Amino acid sequence: MNAAERAARFREIRDKVEADERLSLDDGILLYDPQIPMQAVGELANLVRERKNGNVAYYNINTHLNPTNVCVYRCRFCAFRSDLRDPKGYVMSDEQILERGREATENGCTEMHIVGGLHHQRPYDWYRHVIELLNEHYPQIHLKAWTAVEINWFEFQTKKSIQWVLEDMRSAGLGSMPGGGAEIFHPEVRDQLCEHKANTHAWLEIHRTAHRIGLKTNCTMLYGHVENAFHRIDHLLRLRELQDETGGFQVFIPLAFHPENTKLSDIKKPSAVMDLRTMAISRLMLDNIQNIKA
Repeated sequence: MNAAERAARFREIRDKVEADERLSLDDGILLYDPQIPMQAVGELANLVRERKNGNVAYYNINTHLNPTNVCVYRCRFCAFRSDLRDPKGYVMSDEQILERGREATENGCTEMHIVGGLHHQRPYDWYRHVIELLNEHYPQIHLKAWTAVEINWFEFQTKKSIQWVLEDMRSAGLGSMPGGGAEIFHPEVRDQLCEHKANTHAWLEIHRTAHRIGLKTNCTMLYGHVENAFHRIDHLLRLRELQDETGGFQVFIPLAFHPENTKLSDIKKPSAVMDLRTMAISRLMLDNIQNIKA
């Protein structure tokens, strides 16, 4: 595509955005073309942002709780996990968990984001207990817990349905779900990153089920590793399709890959321009998700 053709295609995209029309896979891929000025893409994204939310931004005060870092999976992009006998491996006690709840309350937190490793020696009831314990002692804090990967593991542990697991967790105090574990949906990439953990179908079905029973969730995309523009836009379109169906996603969070201490440490981390472009393109492609997390 020469410069004139590229400029003409971008004008078509701009016309679509101004007319509030949905962008296509090819539109999204073109927006990643480095010859399309970042400022022009950002200007279009800002138009959508103002149309959706005016000049209002939202925030909450939250803290993360990671009850264990011991994990059965060995994802290539992960710098968090630990083996059972590794000196850095840990499992938090009830006292440590409650101390984090106390700190959160004293610091004015309204939400706890709870995710961790899939510890093969900890039963499902232990994970449920984490939620129940915090909800019992700090009921004023919203508990956003367990990615779809963890729910998939609980499904395996309990031999129960996704809906059973989610409803049981909700009865313990679960308030909503984070969007982690999505990474990149396309199998060309996902099989390279995390071939053994919950696949794309499982991730989408777990969020679909959560939405069906009234649990709101977030959604994510991990970018800047072995994927390309096609894989990113394909990922966004799969999220958009599920949102069309359920309307249950509260916010989309683009996550920049950090290669340090991972099995992909030779990869250069995404640049600030890549971060901004991905944020802008996400805003443009996800026309049915109200908020993009910065």
